[in-house]
Amino acid sequence: MISAAHWFQKAEPLVYATRADGIETVQGGHFVVVDGENGAVVAQAGVPDLPAFPRSSAKLIQGLPLVESGAASAYDLSAAHLSVACASHFGEQGHVDLVRSWLEHIGCTADDLVCGADWPMHPEARVEVISSGATRTSLHHNCSGKHSGFLTVCRHEGWAVAGYDDPDHPAQKRYASNLLALSGAAEADIKWGVDGCALPTPVLPMVDMARALASFARPDAGTARGQAQTRLLDAIAAHPWYIAGTGHFSVALARETKGRIIAKMGADGYYATVIRDKGWGMTLKMLDGISDVQDAALFAVLDRLGVLSDDERAILEPVALKPIHNSRGAVVGQRHVI
Repeated sequence: MISAAHWFQKAEPLVYATRADGIETVQGGHFVVVDGENGAVVAQAGVPDLPAFPRSSAKLIQGLPLVESGAASAYDLSAAHLSVACASHFGEQGHVDLVRSWLEHIGCTADDLVCGADWPMHPEARVEVISSGATRTSLHHNCSGKHSGFLTVCRHEGWAVAGYDDPDHPAQKRYASNLLALSGAAEADIKWGVDGCALPTPVLPMVDMARALASFARPDAGTARGQAQTRLLDAIAAHPWYIAGTGHFSVALARETKGRIIAKMGADGYYATVIRDKGWGMTLKMLDGISDVQDAALFAVLDRLGVLSDDERAILEPVALKPIHNSRGAVVGQRHVI
């Protein structure tokens, strides 16, 4: 097991923040880019084989059985459903309405979701719910779309809905099997914990996770898996708002690149990214888990790789490098790439 000191010391500085004329913080991280054509590492910083939890960045892989099993077609799910199945959505009204109607469609309710009740992640949506006198629900949970996907697969396969979060449940065993196959990791190299939404979550070397993502960038169109990978990415490209919500960098990235680059944020500084035109998969893990920092770092790495056009860079930079405000709303600082 890598030591915490090594994990920290080997990180490469990627972004920093200023306040007035002074540098206030510098944030470092690790990233690795893998070519889907030959499995070669084409770029890296820090420790490419760093074991890290992708958390919600793994949702592209968790969403595969929904399409690959035929469940999505059997239940006539739309591209928006597939996008929210891969989402860490903000709990805005459109997210909640889609998940609610989806559960009704498969004969389930919010009570079947094991993710637990939560408030919307989006500040304005949270205020709306609280001011209306409503309570937090599992529908607002950022992972409710992913959980609805698991429930749909259970319905389609005839598996028990209860206990779908158990590592020994067929739904979780299929996810684990897919992760092994796509990443090329040895089973002994993947350990399992419990995510914030109660589902099993793996820790595995970043290079192996990047290899799994690279398979999405170079899918085998002649196989059900390759077709499922393409369908999921195309769904996110068509409906990027559902993978996060209003104002988020990953939404703007998918929209402005017209689905050429799809990035999925994960908790505590992780990003999984598919660069489709290059055939690359990339993982990024920041030491700082603040979402604004990880967005800035992803932009920094994409800029370093030269995969953004001048127009895309001009549009995405202010979304990724957000100004820092004080409590009165005045701009008092700025984030920068290194």
